[in-house]
Amino acid sequence: MCKELVKIKEFLAKSDFNGFTGDDLFIKNFIKQGWGQDIAALSNMAEALRNIGLAEVESREEMAELIEQVVERAVHRSVNPWKKSMEKVTEFGHFGYYLEHLNIILGSYQLIGGQKYLDLNTRVTLHLIDAAMSQDNAHARLLPHVKMRWSADQAAIIYSIWLYDTNNGTTYAEEPLRRWLAYMHENATHPETGLFITEVMGTKKYSEQPRGCSAAYMIYYMSYFAPEVAKSQWALFKEHMGYSMMGLKGFREYLPDFEGEWTPDSGPIIAGVGVAATGLALKTAAALGDHEIFDAILRLASIGTTMLGTAEMIPKIGDFAKIGTDLLASSIILAAKTQWEFPRQVDVQIG
Repeated sequence: MCKELVKIKEFLAKSDFNGFTGDDLFIKNFIKQGWGQDIAALSNMAEALRNIGLAEVESREEMAELIEQVVERAVHRSVNPWKKSMEKVTEFGHFGYYLEHLNIILGSYQLIGGQKYLDLNTRVTLHLIDAAMSQDNAHARLLPHVKMRWSADQAAIIYSIWLYDTNNGTTYAEEPLRRWLAYMHENATHPETGLFITEVMGTKKYSEQPRGCSAAYMIYYMSYFAPEVAKSQWALFKEHMGYSMMGLKGFREYLPDFEGEWTPDSGPIIAGVGVAATGLALKTAAALGDHEIFDAILRLASIGTTMLGTAEMIPKIGDFAKIGTDLLASSIILAAKTQWEFPRQVDVQIG
């Protein structure tokens, strides 16, 4: 059993869950709210467990039980943005970021665990469709009182609707997908590189730029519902934002001619290479079957996590070292590994 799965099982086995702590997530040591990394960790966790359950029939029941624990943590009042029981939430409002990941979790559960959460899954799906279709730019709002809308998050929203469709024989994703792709091609493509831009409301200096963490995140989700577009964007991403030195490969957070700073989304940026961009690209490479990139990043991740695991024991350095070994990083790595080992299990299951 790989160390990432062991870590996740230990986390889900705790019966006294009352929210993520700094021991669970690196960012919690510095930003109390965590910038949504709690629900993102749970989303990646659910996908990884789903992949295992679909590929290994003998473990399906166990994986379904584990994803059920993921669901219970995702809807917990310490994680959901309303800070109360989901049964008491009558209006979802403008919480697209949380809802995209919750919907992925719910869809992943249904694939191997059944219809226990189908009513909630349906409510969230229909809400996300309305939230996207009501906007001229086909991008649902992600947070109340926040204008910014990342293209990558809309891709995740469409993926969550696509997953609902594949589970239930519906076609809800078709129109949001058509409108989103049309908007991206016509209004949100970086002219010099052909990559989709990061943010469509122009709220940030980097909005009209491609960013590594955004591109890797977006292309992964597109690989399910728009595979040809994903392949094209992946080729451009490697061409313009790939980085290689001494046999090690990674991805830039910003294009070489753009001066950008690190953010909680990007993680640290070292010599232009983004930690989040490279980590998320591992999952994308697995989804697209890119053997060279997958092996190179996994090798880099293995070196990095070994070093960081040792550094965690050093006073004052340990909190920083958790960035490569916390639950978010572990869940992304396990999602990538299971995607690679059991390729396209969702598609196989549906077919």
